[in-house]
Amino acid sequence: MKRLLYILLIPVLLSESSCTMIIKGMGKSIAKAYDDQKDLNINNLEVADQNGKAARFGDLYAGKTVYMYVWRHTTLLPADDTNADYKALKSRFEKYNDVVFINLYTGETEGDWKQATTLKNNAVKAYHLSANSINADFRELMSSSTSPQIIGKNGFILGFKGPRPADKLVVDYALFQARSGENATEATKTLIKGINSEQHFKNDQLTTWYESHYGKKPEGKLNVSISNSGNSISN
Repeated sequence: MKRLLYILLIPVLLSESSCTMIIKGMGKSIAKAYDDQKDLNINNLEVADQNGKAARFGDLYAGKTVYMYVWRHTTLLPADDTNADYKALKSRFEKYNDVVFINLYTGETEGDWKQATTLKNNAVKAYHLSANSINADFRELMSSSTSPQIIGKNGFILGFKGPRPADKLVVDYALFQARSGENATEATKTLIKGINSEQHFKNDQLTTWYESHYGKKPEGKLNVSISNSGNSISN
């Protein structure tokens, strides 16, 4: 069962700096899992679109950073435009022509795969793994997961079960940094280290990134959340 840890409910007896240390510690711990499959390259996966046309993943998305929702069970479909956080994330990355959003069904049930047509997903292509045996290991790896993966431009997984659309700041920074080949673990650590006890950026580099990416200056305390593998924290 998914456990939601509300950092704001930490007893008020803790000092603000202590709370920040706890948040950072939990964030770094969760982010460690993002690079669990950093040596896995998925370029040779054979995927098929909704018309049945099959192709190698690498042929479709060479040179692209891909935010890919992987799913298998209809009880937990991938995020679509009815999810405000996912829709907003896509909107923020529209200006980057090297970033694409897709979803990938890893099961083998035709009826379940057809559920992809019910998703309201503007500019998001849906694929399923073909029956090609080359897909077997990846199919097994993702057998019980509905989760986003960040794929680098060379086909390596830079964010395994990575930041979700609701992960404020973290998902944007991790996906942005993936464009230059940085994995989500390192990006998340950099972001966490760059926020001080008052929940503001410590350095001009992150401030400049924020202003360029969001089109505005940071206002007030930064709202950061991190979730992965059924656990989430927020502040």
